[in-house]
This record gives sequence, C-alpha cells and structure tokens, in this order.
Amino acid sequence: MTVAPELPVAQRPLAPSRAAYVRPRGGTRWSAALSAGSAGLFVSGLYLWLWPGAGAIVLAHVVGGVAVTLAMVPWLSRHVPRMICHAQRPGFTWASWALLAVWVALVGSGLVMALPAGLWSLGLVWFPGREWVEGLGLVHFWASFAAMAGLILHLAMRHWRLPGGNRVPEVRE
Repeated sequence: MTVAPELPVAQRPLAPSRAAYVRPRGGTRWSAALSAGSAGLFVSGLYLWLWPGAGAIVLAHVVGGVAVTLAMVPWLSRHVPRMICHAQRPGFTWASWALLAVWVALVGSGLVMALPAGLWSLGLVWFPGREWVEGLGLVHFWASFAAMAGLILHLAMRHWRLPGGNRVPEVRE
C-alpha cells in the first residue's frame, strides 16, 4: 500500500474539508450492472415503441424493469445520502435530484402499467381507464429519454472526467 505524499504547508487547506479529498473515479460493478440494465431496458422500450406487438419483448421488458427496480432501490438508498446529499456543486446537486425525480416518474409509471398484468396472473381482473393508460404511457416514454440523457450527463460529470465534472478547487492563500 502506498502513502500519498504530504502537501507543503502553503498548499494545505486552511481547514479540513471535503474539497481536499479526491474520490476515486469510476463506480462499482453493481452500478455498472444497473447502468447496463437501464440501457437494455431503454433499447427494449424503443423496440416496443417501434414494433408494439412483440409479446416476448414486452414480457422481458416488464421482468427486466421489475428486476432493475428491485436492484436499484437498495443501491439508491445508499448512494443518495452518501453522494448527492453531500455534493458541493449546486448545478450537479440539482441535476442529480432532477434525475432522481425523473427515475421515480419512470419507474412509478412502469410499475403501474404492469400492475394489471400482475393482478391478472393472480386471478384478479382490473384495468384502468384508457386515458390513464395513455397518460402513463406518455410519462413512461418521455421519462425514459430524460432518464437516459440524465444518466449519461451524471456519469460524464462524475465518473468520466468530462468538462463540468468533479473538480477539486485549488486552495490558495
């Protein structure tokens, strides 16, 4: 294990702060799997939009969506308090909270749309009105584009070191 070199006195921060700490880049294998699963769901959703009669793809999309949701909830319960709540850049913080709100709309609309099929498999028959289904479909469709764009922006700013990303400010006296 290597030890980081000690900073000269002139370059040390005046007070201990998170700004002096550089987090390691990159995510975990779990976050990579969630990102890949989300991308797969986006692609399958586009396929369903272009060819709506594909029954096997609908089933795979619903099962995959439920699986990614179940995997994402515990990950987000750790990620949000540890990362977003302590971010020091207002733009990044607001973008991250907006991304989280879009994901809630995306997942919520998807789960509500899948609910009648789940109830039917249990022997119960319930279908919401057509206007509800069309409204949920509209929210789910456009939230998927916003969620993918937001995920790419979040990864670019935080993990891929693109401009506007996680920069540690220089401390000067």
